[in-house]
Amino acid sequence: MTIQLPNFGQFTFEQEGQEGGPYHSRTLHVPSQSSGLTIGRGFDLKHRSAEQIVEQLLQAGVAYDDANKLAKASGLHGSEAKQFITEHGLQGFEVSPKEQVNLFEQTYEVMAKDVKRICDKADCVEVYGPVDWENLHHKIKDILIDLRYRGDYTPATRKRIQRYVVLNDLQAFSKEMSDKELWHKVPIERFKQRLAYLTT
Repeated sequence: MTIQLPNFGQFTFEQEGQEGGPYHSRTLHVPSQSSGLTIGRGFDLKHRSAEQIVEQLLQAGVAYDDANKLAKASGLHGSEAKQFITEHGLQGFEVSPKEQVNLFEQTYEVMAKDVKRICDKADCVEVYGPVDWENLHHKIKDILIDLRYRGDYTPATRKRIQRYVVLNDLQAFSKEMSDKELWHKVPIERFKQRLAYLTT
């Protein structure tokens, strides 16, 4: 079966799950104790309202009854979210490849806008300078959004990388991305994949 890929954000899409095997992402899963019930490649229900969940799932093509059932997982995380899957008999629930891509693209666009918002914030510009988002190297942009997607684009990490984003300096940015100590909370495989993407 050919894996359906998104129109953008392919790096993050590939890091966020697999087709088949133990990390098959089209089934419902709870990636960590702090994660909510997650559908596809990073569509986490934890911080979404029930209304948002229904609206976004319907937009992605998920059936109305399924969307309403899943909306009840709003706010749940960790063991509560896992229990929800069992209690509602959703172990076999799966979104289609197209629905998975639609949900991913929705989430990715929100993350991309948020990274741009952070880069444009007055306090960020004052400290590091303005970012030319439209002309930013596509690899820097992709990794910035991936950092935001996983929760790694923080004030602490910006202290190290933001100046090189402003300078659009891929080499210096990549060097900071290679610092294991700076990224010690990142799973080692994600750390390696980010670096490989930047340096090949």
